[in-house]
Amino acid sequence: MIGVLFATAMEAKPFLARGIPEGVVVEIAEEMGLEAARIATEKLVAQGCSPIINAGVCGALNNRLERGAVYRVSMVSMEELKAAVNVGVGFGLKKLVSVERPVFEPERKRALSKYGDLVDMEGYAVARVCEEHSIPCILIKGVTDFGDGTGKADIQKHIAPVSETVAEAVFRCLEKPAPKADGKPAGLWAKLHSFTKVEHTIFSLPLLFAGAWIGAGGLPSIKALLLIALVGLGARTFGMAVNRILDKEIDAQNPRTKNRELPAGTLSPAAGYGVAVAGLLVYFVGCALLGPTVLKLSWFPLIPLAVYSLLKRFTPLCHYGIGVALAMAPLGAFVAVTNSVAFPPALLLLAVFTFCWISGFDIIYALLDIEFDRAHKVRSIPAALGPLGAQFAAAATHLVSFAALVMLWMGTDSILSTIALLVSAGAFGAAYLQSIPVPVRFFPISAIAGIAGALVVLLGG
Repeated sequence: MIGVLFATAMEAKPFLARGIPEGVVVEIAEEMGLEAARIATEKLVAQGCSPIINAGVCGALNNRLERGAVYRVSMVSMEELKAAVNVGVGFGLKKLVSVERPVFEPERKRALSKYGDLVDMEGYAVARVCEEHSIPCILIKGVTDFGDGTGKADIQKHIAPVSETVAEAVFRCLEKPAPKADGKPAGLWAKLHSFTKVEHTIFSLPLLFAGAWIGAGGLPSIKALLLIALVGLGARTFGMAVNRILDKEIDAQNPRTKNRELPAGTLSPAAGYGVAVAGLLVYFVGCALLGPTVLKLSWFPLIPLAVYSLLKRFTPLCHYGIGVALAMAPLGAFVAVTNSVAFPPALLLLAVFTFCWISGFDIIYALLDIEFDRAHKVRSIPAALGPLGAQFAAAATHLVSFAALVMLWMGTDSILSTIALLVSAGAFGAAYLQSIPVPVRFFPISAIAGIAGALVVLLGG
């Protein structure tokens, strides 16, 4: 089944007048606002709807947009949290900002225009629920006003004709094959994928390969690279599972994380432990195949992976725990191809880059939970220093990271390595652009900075 959600009966009226197509469930929120939209979306999820289409009217934050035009949304963020959810990819798609109260003031409009093109009062809640349940989400919005002093009158005047246009757009959307529109809830594999976030292995693989490259003095054997990738996948899966298991109670209290698989009950604790054990087995098998030295030393990376999530209970410096865990990656890959712990200066610089790179971005990511952390005595640098102080701490950490990267680059003689250095510099700079939502700064911008940093080594000639 496909779910279609409207905020008001007036917005839904033109769509309902045409007749509800077979296999479509329509839900109208009881009132305006993010909470009402969240509840209505959960109702559609409970009925097995996938995907969910949120359709309705909106304001334009960009005066170049056209009144009456209907737009698909690529990303939706929330005014207060600066959090974001990606909901589409393609040309012509717009960015949406969801707010708690309507926007009719020019100054507020200008402030919001830094984050998006459109503004509404429900899109973020819909997109967040869909993300938490691994359900595709489509946002279709028609412009009635421009968020200025005449906004209230414009909405009343244009809501009916714009809703007609929105209805046409929804019907055109329904005519296309919809992904996962089989009426079934997310399966076990989808839940496990959401639980482990396997795609985030992209953080460590290039750094593993860079460490192996330094150890081999060039391209290592394909067999070694495949086994190193296998070890990295196992370690990442183990670390993520342990982190989610240890943080289950904290996640259950945090509105941002309460719908994760373990606190929401969609995945049992036994399954969580099973994932951790499976990751551990993959890790040890890969280490054993890489040789006795690697297997003997394999316990060391597991220590920070297993305990870094506990640090937030004791110290605001907890962000540097994940830095230690990830800095082990290039060191371990070096050992895998050399069977030696005689680490050269270039490898130590790569480890410093890795440690400071991810630690700084973890500080930035923790900005999302600053109020929750303070209320529940969860230790973090943002909770201790505030948003501005935390970003200064992250910036200082990133300066050290980039300095190490520059020193690595100085030992290369390739134009491609220089390009990679500049890309990494740009990504580090983008991490402090307040117009970019915090989740986007953490991923993919942090991944771009890290991958480009690894490429400085890999393309160094």
